[in-house]
Amino acid sequence: MDSVVIISCIFGTKFNSVHPSPDKEKAFFFTNNPGLKDEIIKKGWNYIYVNKPLTDDYITSCLQAKYIKFLIFLEDFPEFKEKKTIIYTDHKILVLPNVLNEVKVLIDNNIDKSIIINQAPSCWGLKTNINHEIEAAMKQERYARNMDKTKKFIKTLVDSNEISEDVIICSTGFLIYINREKIKHLIDNIYEKCLEHQQPECQIYWGVFSQKYKEEIKIIQWEDLKNVNRWTFP
Repeated sequence: MDSVVIISCIFGTKFNSVHPSPDKEKAFFFTNNPGLKDEIIKKGWNYIYVNKPLTDDYITSCLQAKYIKFLIFLEDFPEFKEKKTIIYTDHKILVLPNVLNEVKVLIDNNIDKSIIINQAPSCWGLKTNINHEIEAAMKQERYARNMDKTKKFIKTLVDSNEISEDVIICSTGFLIYINREKIKHLIDNIYEKCLEHQQPECQIYWGVFSQKYKEEIKIIQWEDLKNVNRWTFP
């Protein structure tokens, strides 16, 4: 997979360590915290500095990370636009070196799709409704703080029959972008609404906006990728 990159990021001052890189040439780590540079390089990533304000406010830094997750950064780092496949991984996820082989098989089997995403894990309870994700998110202060704005927005869409509350909840922690141009409006809408509502719980907005893009999305099971170990803090 020559035209592929793996990207991850940390914004803010809350975290000070990263997982080892899955590939020394193809893996890039973005941050606005220069203090992480040595750690990132030591772990085998290509270090990329992002000129955004450094803060210890967790909501702000979480929202800054959406700039990477939803590929907004491509406008400021055009050298990545030439890459056909972009794999995004949250920094809390340990991605093992053989992941590129797994991803290649997945793409070959889903060449008609634009993005591959995991269904939320069954260990969290099967989530088939947006309200399931909202209820779970309310347990974390950074999500709960502005949830009224999120719920009001969703209610307006449901009441006008623009969306359904019944939708498979997916995990946005590991994303395989195959044909990003076809889903640009999807990921732009998620990013913009996260910022507008100051709501970093982007999985809710994925559930909202992805409903119009079902033909472009391949949902896989949480356990399908054997070389992706989730929520293993470095």
